[in-house]
Amino acid sequence: MKGEVKVLPYPLLNFEIITQISRFYRRLAPNEFGLLEPEGIRQAPGEGFLIKFKGIDDRNAAESLHDEELFVNIEDLPPKEEDEFYVFELVGLKVVLPDGKELGEVVGLMPVGPYELLEIKVAPRKTIYLPMIEDIISEIDLEKGVIHVTLTPDLLESQGVEV
Repeated sequence: MKGEVKVLPYPLLNFEIITQISRFYRRLAPNEFGLLEPEGIRQAPGEGFLIKFKGIDDRNAAESLHDEELFVNIEDLPPKEEDEFYVFELVGLKVVLPDGKELGEVVGLMPVGPYELLEIKVAPRKTIYLPMIEDIISEIDLEKGVIHVTLTPDLLESQGVEV
């Protein structure tokens, strides 16, 4: 009612991270972005956040942002802890087995309970999920663009994949 906008964030962007971002952008044209500065951020009922942006002061102005995709500069994200990664850094990485064989490519991350599931495209129409736990994820090497995994055969077989 007072210009707040409901924002559904990229998966795994929690309240702590969202509140540390001081600048958002919306696409105005293919290579042109407009600045949106938050004045306040609070948890929305259900999922997402309610963000009050400077200059968006009523319902009509807020509705002008309906179905808009918001962007942030990487530099505006809070610093990561050691062994932490942003989802966008993992998407596109190759997943490699101990014998060097490529299993597939990371296409996303799903939060489930106490850990996340790495979503891996292993064939044109086949996706599998691997828990992001130390027993399975041996190493994440952003520079080389790979994630080394150690899997039990039954983990792949239960998802219909033969190695």
